[in-house]
Amino acid sequence: MVWNAVQEWRRKRKLREMLTDPRSARGFRSAGQLEKGIAADRATTERLLLAIGATKSEAGEEWTLKVVNQT
Repeated sequence: MVWNAVQEWRRKRKLREMLTDPRSARGFRSAGQLEKGIAADRATTERLLLAIGATKSEAGEEWTLKVVNQT
């Protein structure tokens, strides 16, 4: 149980690093890249992304930590 919490904390930290990396185009990363980066399935990745406050783009399967203008 404690190990799961530590693993989730590491995965969240890795997701934040990936989403704030200046090399990522426009601050967005695809869901596939994020899944591979933390070695998790789609459902786990999306749950952790929502937990860190990431938002999904309307155009596709991309995520960002930046504020997305929803007009």
